[in-house]
Amino acid sequence: MNDHLEDHLRTALGHAAEHAPRAPGTLSARVVTRSRRRRVHAQALVAAAVVVLVAGGAGIAVRGTGTVDPAANPPPAPSAESTPGTPSPSDEPVAEVPDPVEKVWPEALWKIPAELPGGRKFQPQAFIDDHTLLLEAWKSFEKANAIYSYDLESHRVRKLADIRTPKGVFASKYTVGDGLIVWQTIDEADGDENTAPRTTKFWSIPVGGGEPTAIRMDRTLKGGADRLVVTGGKLAFSLERGGVFTVPLGGGTMEPVQGADRHHIVRWPWVGTPGRYAPDGAAVFRELFNAENGDMDEAVVRPGERNVRCGVTTCIGTRPDGRSTFFRLRDGSREREIPGQPFLEGLAADRFHAVHLPRPPGGQYLLDLATGRSGDLGLRPDADGGMISVIPGATDGRLVAYPVEDEYVIIDLARIDE
Repeated sequence: MNDHLEDHLRTALGHAAEHAPRAPGTLSARVVTRSRRRRVHAQALVAAAVVVLVAGGAGIAVRGTGTVDPAANPPPAPSAESTPGTPSPSDEPVAEVPDPVEKVWPEALWKIPAELPGGRKFQPQAFIDDHTLLLEAWKSFEKANAIYSYDLESHRVRKLADIRTPKGVFASKYTVGDGLIVWQTIDEADGDENTAPRTTKFWSIPVGGGEPTAIRMDRTLKGGADRLVVTGGKLAFSLERGGVFTVPLGGGTMEPVQGADRHHIVRWPWVGTPGRYAPDGAAVFRELFNAENGDMDEAVVRPGERNVRCGVTTCIGTRPDGRSTFFRLRDGSREREIPGQPFLEGLAADRFHAVHLPRPPGGQYLLDLATGRSGDLGLRPDADGGMISVIPGATDGRLVAYPVEDEYVIIDLARIDE
């Protein structure tokens, strides 16, 4: 794929996502499919951290809170823990493949059945605690009707709550904090976003389960949220169109965060602008604002650079020649090249990225830019060339989850040492 075609494709996908109906939020993997509910964040299989796409796309996985400095000690090239290439039947060299992720980071990985008892489909959404997953079960495609906990140590599955929503109303963006699980429901039946903005409500239950309780606000919220964070007895959220607000978890007045009227939550308390679908190629999250203490930061972006996406401490993008991808600190220092064929959708925890393997064999590996280690995700193209692509970097969190055959691979990025 040439550079111009790739740029046009990315732009087209971005504009399409902005106007398409949206699927359930922060799942363990997001999949771009033909869904009537794709709008800003085309989500269907990702949790609090990774976006997964079918036949190419974008995703995320972000670890917890706190900042990291993955460039403090420039890492080596991707790990030598790989298998030397061997000739393919067509005599073309086979790409070197890193060791499987379960061998590289065994302390951070689990495999669980891809169905609940009784054959119900689900999507991992977030970590409730260090060994418990939050799962969303579907009544039909993208229509949640219950949430469950899954203990990765005991393999115990327990229903936490039923989710009852009328036709055209969908649950998404699950987050955990202050002993609560919080999510939003969006009424997609309100019509076109430009003429009748969608109505959004927030709900919560205790982490141990219970009947969902509405977080009542003093006014109706129009338009969906792209990020939810529980912090200090409040729910903080940013809107898809921009703007950061808070509301008490027990309900009350919806307060705008001063100075963040155009911003999106990056990693609380940091909020940034422009958003993930920046106009005219502007650098995503170039400007950061700390919602708690007012600190500000502007990332260095050099003339001619494209597809620049920044996090709290680092940025990635394409150099002016269009042939190489860089990784550096926000102040422009410690720049180096990202190997392979990454999708420029940002980094998870400012350090993790998913890189495509050339064919043969195709597939992806997870690259830790803080250490240089990499692990094969075990994904391969099907007979038609289609493939689920895991691409960390779109949202905050620590969970990477994606299906492989009859299992889900679960990776906890918080367990990977620097």
